[in-house]
Amino acid sequence: MSIIERYIWQSVLFSILVTWLSLTMLDGFFAFLSELGDVSQTTHYGNLQAFYYILLGTPKRLYDYFPTATLIGSLLGLGNLAANSELTAMRAAGVAIRQIVSMTLKLGLMLALVVFVLGEWVAPHAEQAANSFKVQMQQKQLAVSEQGVWIKDGNRILNVAKLWSEKKLEGLSIYQINPQEGRIESITRAANAERDAQGWVMHDIKRQIIRSDGITHESFAEIRDDKLIPEHVLTIAAVKPNQLAARELAEFIQHQRSNDLSSDRFEQAFWQHFTTPLSTLVMLIIAAPFVFSFQRNAGAGQRIFIGIIIGIVFFLFNRILGNMGIVYGIPPLLAATLPLLVFLSGGLWMLRRVR
Repeated sequence: MSIIERYIWQSVLFSILVTWLSLTMLDGFFAFLSELGDVSQTTHYGNLQAFYYILLGTPKRLYDYFPTATLIGSLLGLGNLAANSELTAMRAAGVAIRQIVSMTLKLGLMLALVVFVLGEWVAPHAEQAANSFKVQMQQKQLAVSEQGVWIKDGNRILNVAKLWSEKKLEGLSIYQINPQEGRIESITRAANAERDAQGWVMHDIKRQIIRSDGITHESFAEIRDDKLIPEHVLTIAAVKPNQLAARELAEFIQHQRSNDLSSDRFEQAFWQHFTTPLSTLVMLIIAAPFVFSFQRNAGAGQRIFIGIIIGIVFFLFNRILGNMGIVYGIPPLLAATLPLLVFLSGGLWMLRRVR
């Protein structure tokens, strides 16, 4: 790494990190104010619990805001170099614009890998932990762990390994409690359960009835249970795309396809796990033309304004196209990548016009 490349990296990286943290903290502050509306003296969910819930959601906010932070941070970092005539000096020393852009893209590639790790292994688990913590504090009879969803319903405790949808469960265990004796009365395990118009039907059931004189084993092909899971609890526990990692989304998509069910929302979320890190590189390409076009004529405020406007347009275009894709049947891969391709084309076109 040359001295010039190291210097550009330091300037751009510092600006990106400051912007990234600032956006995340600002969003977290407003989220905390909004969360205060859910604080109640009748539950265990107080101000401290609300703050902890917001804290658990920080990795997801960091992941969501990184493309915008990259755009604004690179505009500020490169803009400061331009304002101090340092970019002009580099170009006078024989460093071409494409070389400067290439140096920032190398930094962007490293950051994209960090963001991918954040979105694949950290943010989904933190989001699940945050939601599980909140529903437990609000006493909503629900908890989420690595073993699946745990639900308390009267004298029953249910564990669902995979809650595919509000009509499909897999790996169901039901623990029947005897409150008088303070022990487990029976354990029922079902391979899966499906809901039809009449209620729930469990398949491939094995039951253990626990008595003081021993354990009795029973097996059934299927059992109907009209009140298997409370409706309001099922709605809370249903799988949400933003809480799943790419590998979990791939598994869910395969399951939906094999059962002739729609998987568009989950396919779109799957591809966004890859387009979000790649958008980091696109934001760096978009920032370069504005910096080299304005050079010393634009202040920091103007660069921040430009970055915010472009970031908002990208966010809205991405969100609108995603919703349109679900409604009008646009292929999820196209809906997820089209905003990226449009902004990449615009950035490259503007970059070619810079002299």
